[in-house]
Amino acid sequence: MDELITADTHLRTVCDQHERDLKATIEKLDQEKRILVERLNKLDDKKLETTQTHGDVDAADDDVIEVNAGGTIVSAKRSTLTRLRGTRMEALFSGRWDKMLQRDNDNDNNGCLFLDINGVCFRAIVDYLNEITISSEDDPPDPPTVDDEHSGIFRHQLEFFGILDHVETTGEMPDSNIIKEKEHVMQLHDWLKENDSDGDFRLLYRSSRDDDTATGGGSNFHSKCDDQGCTITIIETSDGFVFGGYSNTSWASSGGWSKADKAFLFVLSGIDIDRPHKMGLKNPNDGKAVYYSLPHGPIFGEGLDLFVNGSEVYLKSGVSYELGPSGQLTPNNDGLCNTFIIKEIEVLQVIGSSCCRPDVDTNDVDTNAREEGIEHTSPVNRFTEDINEAINAKQESLVRAETEILLLEGSFNDECNFINAIASGDAKEMIALNVSGTIMITTRSTLQAIEDSVLAQQFDDSKWTDQGGCSSRSVKEWSPGDVRAWAESIGGIPENVVNSFEENEITGRELLALGIGGLKSIGVKRAGTVYLLVDEIKKLKKLTLIEHSPYCFGKILDYLRLKQLYSKGLLSEELALPTICDSQKNRFEKVVKYYFPGDSAYFILG
Repeated sequence: MDELITADTHLRTVCDQHERDLKATIEKLDQEKRILVERLNKLDDKKLETTQTHGDVDAADDDVIEVNAGGTIVSAKRSTLTRLRGTRMEALFSGRWDKMLQRDNDNDNNGCLFLDINGVCFRAIVDYLNEITISSEDDPPDPPTVDDEHSGIFRHQLEFFGILDHVETTGEMPDSNIIKEKEHVMQLHDWLKENDSDGDFRLLYRSSRDDDTATGGGSNFHSKCDDQGCTITIIETSDGFVFGGYSNTSWASSGGWSKADKAFLFVLSGIDIDRPHKMGLKNPNDGKAVYYSLPHGPIFGEGLDLFVNGSEVYLKSGVSYELGPSGQLTPNNDGLCNTFIIKEIEVLQVIGSSCCRPDVDTNDVDTNAREEGIEHTSPVNRFTEDINEAINAKQESLVRAETEILLLEGSFNDECNFINAIASGDAKEMIALNVSGTIMITTRSTLQAIEDSVLAQQFDDSKWTDQGGCSSRSVKEWSPGDVRAWAESIGGIPENVVNSFEENEITGRELLALGIGGLKSIGVKRAGTVYLLVDEIKKLKKLTLIEHSPYCFGKILDYLRLKQLYSKGLLSEELALPTICDSQKNRFEKVVKYYFPGDSAYFILG
């Protein structure tokens, strides 16, 4: 009987402990849920506070927003400009920051929002967003396009607005000194598709450019490639081999081994390599697929299957291939390493794949949120099968929810940094240029982007001087013909109004003096036209005439704009040299050398 009592007591103790354990487990999951809800509410509160302080609390989807994109006016509904959720473009036009954004009129909240960017590229983006509105899921719009001369600028502008990964450009030749054959590009895409990881390629790191020598190790690699999501590392050796590796996890400067469940190595070409080969890591443990080490470049596999160290790269024999006696790569399992001298190493970011979103920089996430994060525990198996299944399902959903919230927190942090970078300055810093009849608007800082240039010196003094081919002739010196040309350039001005300026022989000085009464006295009757002209005359008062080719000056201006964005950390790399049509190359070189004498011309001419 004593044995039965003991057994009964033990059973009750075990059941009570089981119930307490189950209750504690459920309470822990509920507490983690409350923490996530609080973090989400806190983020919503921050956005509301931002809107109340810096934005428009009455912002609505039907609001018509006018954007002055470097002198080109583009109009669109707020709902159109914010269609791609989670992007910088959505944040910019969300209404949360309207009070901070630059406008093209002094002290006029009704002025156009001003962006110092290329208007042709911005219009192409808005056209694409408009087409999304009328397209079904079965018939999506084609990717936005521009002419070849604007393609480089366009790509940077897509990155600037954070929508590059929303635009399908897969299959284009990447910016690579190593991958030069279309077949190799398509082969890489095919391998990525096998892992459901395909996307567009964007150059992050090039050893000859970023290290000045063919080395792939150290801080330069990590400063360019850390926290960039999925990447492909491509190595060209002095022996003519091209091989590398792919990882679907971000590189980092420290932390040791990291999980990459879709990592693989590959060989594209080399001595006696008949065709490209895809290779799995030697050790199947995907928890040790890549290794983080600040002194070194990319390291793949627990057995250091591919190990970049300074100017050398080690390829582990037995991964798939080794360098045989006759120079070919042949299978081997002896575990030895082959050493190659690096000629060039490049790291390409894979953009657009659902599994390849760049990691959130947790350093930018609220400290309390990090401390109260979800504990990633092992699956529960100590209860009944159905209870284990339910608990594990909730635990997995909490982890996914935390990841989503981390992305939202990181996105809002990036949004704040982005707005602060572009919202500095006011209308007084805007420079309106009449480039031989073409209106271009930029900022003083853009024109001063290259120190010691003629542009930088002239705008540092806030005025133009007569030097060579650059005229300082102001609007006050316009002839009646110039005034007529100006009136013709304004959209919505009737022909009879244009003629009235010429018939009254209005000069530039007289034009600047015209007010509402003056315009009516020369025959402008419609109130709308009168106020439109008053607004345009107001802009003229700070307009500077540049007597150079609009084509050539525009190319210079586009380059300087992107250089400014790069200096603010809004672009990952500087723009390549401007693309110039054959008929304008000689003229472009002369204009560049005038504005950028000496060595500074090489920033643009190469």
